[in-house]
Amino acid sequence: MLSRFLRHKQRGSFSVEFAIVGLVFSTLLVFSGDVIIKLSMKGKLDRLSYSMVNILKERTQLYEEDYTIKQSEARELYVISQGSLSRMGGTSFDSNRYRLIVEEQTFRSNGSPNPVRTFNFGPEVCTLRTTLSDLRHLSVVTSWDRQATLYRVSLCYETDNWVGDILGGDFRIVSSDAVIIGR
Repeated sequence: MLSRFLRHKQRGSFSVEFAIVGLVFSTLLVFSGDVIIKLSMKGKLDRLSYSMVNILKERTQLYEEDYTIKQSEARELYVISQGSLSRMGGTSFDSNRYRLIVEEQTFRSNGSPNPVRTFNFGPEVCTLRTTLSDLRHLSVVTSWDRQATLYRVSLCYETDNWVGDILGGDFRIVSSDAVIIGR
């Protein structure tokens, strides 16, 4: 009779344990899915920022020594990168969630830095924590005895906030940037 009484009391415990394990497992699945989406976008942005800054560097090789980027050329980078992300992302890419920032740090003949030129395209999805002037120590003196120009292309994309909605945080922005020394 005692075993029958104990068995009756344990009937609901399986349902409670299953609900707790199910909740933890579903949270783990949502977290994993969100991380996979963000890592995939991060890889795309890394490759694309590197490609865009290389296009910028190679373009400057065709012009005179004191070449500076024009607004129209920076816009071309935005259009090219937007098209590339659209092809990589398929139907999930939304241009209203994408931003490109192009920066150029040039130097005077005495080696002192000029103001950083910045071109922004797309909605204000993200802001830069550092500017290219913070990275000017990366520039080198060329064989022509002048300070090399620095270029940086930063890309940001706003993803869905699956885990942030559950955990109460904001994990939407995925970004990447690439810095290169000009010729």
